[in-house]
Amino acid sequence: MVPKIKSKSQNRSIIPQPRGNRATKTTCLLILLCIALMYLRGAGNFTSCQIVYSLAIHFVIAQSWHFIMGICEFSEEIAHVNTRYNGEYMKAFNASFNIRNVGLLILAGILCVIFYKDDLLPILPVMINMVMVVLCNLTCCFCGLQDPTPAAISEITEKKHLNVAHGLAWSYYVGYLHFILPELKDKVKQFNEENNNILRFPETWKLHILLPLSCKIYGDLNEADKNISFVREIPPVYKDRAGIKGRVFKNNVYRILDEDHRPYYCIVEYATPLASLHKMSDIASAAFSKEERIQQAKLFYRTLKDILENSVECQSTFRLVIYDASQTYSSVGRDGHMTLECLLTLICTG
Repeated sequence: MVPKIKSKSQNRSIIPQPRGNRATKTTCLLILLCIALMYLRGAGNFTSCQIVYSLAIHFVIAQSWHFIMGICEFSEEIAHVNTRYNGEYMKAFNASFNIRNVGLLILAGILCVIFYKDDLLPILPVMINMVMVVLCNLTCCFCGLQDPTPAAISEITEKKHLNVAHGLAWSYYVGYLHFILPELKDKVKQFNEENNNILRFPETWKLHILLPLSCKIYGDLNEADKNISFVREIPPVYKDRAGIKGRVFKNNVYRILDEDHRPYYCIVEYATPLASLHKMSDIASAAFSKEERIQQAKLFYRTLKDILENSVECQSTFRLVIYDASQTYSSVGRDGHMTLECLLTLICTG
């Protein structure tokens, strides 16, 4: 039985639309309401100095909590200053504090000092003070002073797995690696029988997945380094997938020449989702900066590593290789940072 197709109007009703500015309008309305309440409760009976001082002290109280939380966030971010901010403490500071909040806090503090008198605050009625508290918080909210900091947003998205990198890593696993890695060793054995045991070392039986931090990937590894050349495909894996009968999943064997032009062979490819990250940073509407791209590439590596290490069927069938192509190192570090030529040579020599 053919399912009944919904009309366009019905489809629209289930698709969430972008959020509008009703919250901002409501905030403005409440600010006006607070001002009206202050006037009705007799704020006009007090001097301008009293009103300014009281508002300033309430602004200080309203924003001090956010400043203290910024200090707490900064204490965490400086522990990651090298991996997240390239060693720049100012970037870590900007990520932990709302700069406009700090500016307002300083300005309100100066006004408190200028207009301070011992009898200013107590003489205002309780109702006016309460309205001032609400007014100050609403004003801060309207001006974006209470928005979460970049560090807080990053922490939330990482803990709740809301990052672009998290989705890409899981998609890459369930849509590709989950199919090919469990069958890789059998395919390598079949390949070796047909090709004079080219992949003779167990280390070369793994799929080496390249993750450049720049997210720039090439269609052929020879474009990245002339010492790397395509040899041939290993026997492909066929799966019925998403309505496609016998969809083909295949991997390639490459030859790498060392400094003495000795050949080594391994199965290697780029992590294709990184191409999406690179493309996003080139499209203005994606609002995806180079710095964010690098952070997402690191999170992609970390998420994919956790997924594969917890997958029983994928054990000992892969090697993730994250590297920075703009830097040169004499040996592989824990995260495998090296130029592509040296990196692949070390992979294939075991």
